[in-house]
Amino acid sequence: MPPNLHSTLSKQAAPLKEALFFCPSCSIWRRHRPSPRHRNLNLLRGSSGRPASTFACPSTTSSTVNVTKNVPERLRELYTALNGVHVVAANHVNSSRLQLALRGLETDRPVIRVSVLGLDNTATTARLVRLLLADPLSPKQEWEDYLETYRMDTSRGLLIKYGEQTDLAVGNSLVPTISVPSVALKSANLEILVSPLGASPSSDVHITSNAFLVPTIAIQSTGTGSHTFVRYPVHKSILCGNGIDGLLAYTRLAGRADIQETESIRGTFELKLAEGSTQKGDGISFIDIERAEGALDTFRESVQNAGDYEKGWSRSGVQPLIEWMSASPKDDILNPAVKRLVGSLLDGAEESIITEEDKKAAVQESKTVPEGVRMALHETVSTWAERAHTELRDSLSQGFASKPWRTLAWWKLFWHVDDVGMITSTILRKKWLPQAEKEVVWIGGKIHQAGLLNHETNVTYTVQQQSPDSETSRSEEASSVTEGKLWPTQISDIRHQLTTSSVPSLHALAQNLVFFSLSTTSLSSALSALVYISSSSTSVYEAGTIATIGLFVSLRRQQRKWDAARDFWEREVREEGRRALRDTEESLRTIIHEGGRPVETTPETDARQQIDRARQALSNVK
Repeated sequence: MPPNLHSTLSKQAAPLKEALFFCPSCSIWRRHRPSPRHRNLNLLRGSSGRPASTFACPSTTSSTVNVTKNVPERLRELYTALNGVHVVAANHVNSSRLQLALRGLETDRPVIRVSVLGLDNTATTARLVRLLLADPLSPKQEWEDYLETYRMDTSRGLLIKYGEQTDLAVGNSLVPTISVPSVALKSANLEILVSPLGASPSSDVHITSNAFLVPTIAIQSTGTGSHTFVRYPVHKSILCGNGIDGLLAYTRLAGRADIQETESIRGTFELKLAEGSTQKGDGISFIDIERAEGALDTFRESVQNAGDYEKGWSRSGVQPLIEWMSASPKDDILNPAVKRLVGSLLDGAEESIITEEDKKAAVQESKTVPEGVRMALHETVSTWAERAHTELRDSLSQGFASKPWRTLAWWKLFWHVDDVGMITSTILRKKWLPQAEKEVVWIGGKIHQAGLLNHETNVTYTVQQQSPDSETSRSEEASSVTEGKLWPTQISDIRHQLTTSSVPSLHALAQNLVFFSLSTTSLSSALSALVYISSSSTSVYEAGTIATIGLFVSLRRQQRKWDAARDFWEREVREEGRRALRDTEESLRTIIHEGGRPVETTPETDARQQIDRARQALSNVK
């Protein structure tokens, strides 16, 4: 018999350590060979009356410190980085696969899980598993007969683990488990999960590669008959189909899933090929199960049939699948299956983050007012500003040239002093930007119609008004478009300020000037009369000089101060009008430019940085 026959099945493996390992599918600790007492305990802890359950795992944050002590030194950086990814990007990473990756980093020789999933004819799956695990140097084992029985009812999942002795007592484990003394399992430290594929090939529902790498196992309750669904993550997955129909079903599934982990997923199909035909494609293998079973039975009958065995076995296409399944790392490097799993997790997390950010950006874009609408509103504001400045200039010129304003000449104050407040208020009300204020309301309506006054956006429509001549009270004039105001109110606010501050001041000045003039004239006239009476030598003209001087001084003072006050008030009204227009225009443009934009979401920088750290740690592992 040639020494390389079925070499991967005849290698001698190092003895397994008696260490404990964690089964994430049921979240309890078990030895490699669970005793009946442990299985009963597993049932009490792992069983659930709910119709469905998902992968359960212990808190990584509470046990990281203790578990890290048992992690090999060269893997601790990667282990810690992956735990960090679980903390900051829990919504973007598959927790069951992450726990499987963490368990694989806790030892230099991790358990590699391989699922064999049936596409259509699941009986073919059990036959394939028997060929993958059978040792041609040993007679037919009891577990092989068990698989013959199992393939008659493959609606339930089955986990096959290595054991020194055959243990076919499924017991009450959450996932039905048997132990077999297979050299293939021992040499590569494998576990085999046999189950039908949960995804339907005929459905059009989009799926991901997790449907193959995190298969769902249906466990039927013996008490109620209901099914519990358990997600069981694996490192590699073999999809087994029968003939052309199975190949077409796999092709449809692969197209829907857009499989990226081609090195971790392989489609295997029972298909008899002509002599010399290729048995292996890109992620696809073709096998002849009948030929492989015949070759195995022939060699077990007699060692003299080694030639026929080698010929039939090599043509069956099973051996390349065994080599792919049981590939072991060279030297002390990280197991390629674990490394691919970690890389796939990080790629998936980063892709999920990008997808979520793109969705948020699309939602924000859909809620944002188009730039064309903003440009049209900007042009409207420019037109309004031009008309408003023209109105301010022309209307105030008409107002200050009107008859009511002329009646407030300095020499007419004596009989019109009480009309100062009324006349100035009328000018402010009728000549100080009345049309511009109405147009601002109209523009505010257009802005509201365009959706720019959404107060859940990231803009506060406030324009702080700054002026060198502003008093402290003017800080209260900072106008904003609040929920109760749909347009800027700078014009009305400044008009109200002028009406309540400058108009009363001007009126008071007019009263003071008139009172001073009358009192000065009266006193000088009285003094003139007193001088005339008290001195017989003083003529009327001489005594009248005193009264004339008093009258001249009071009237000159009234003329000078009143004309200066009127000129100052005119300049103030014009300047305040320009300020009102400037602030209103600035407020409108701020609303148009920044309004209607949703609050920008904060990018998940921490998650990206943690993923980058994990990638760097993965590249550092040798």
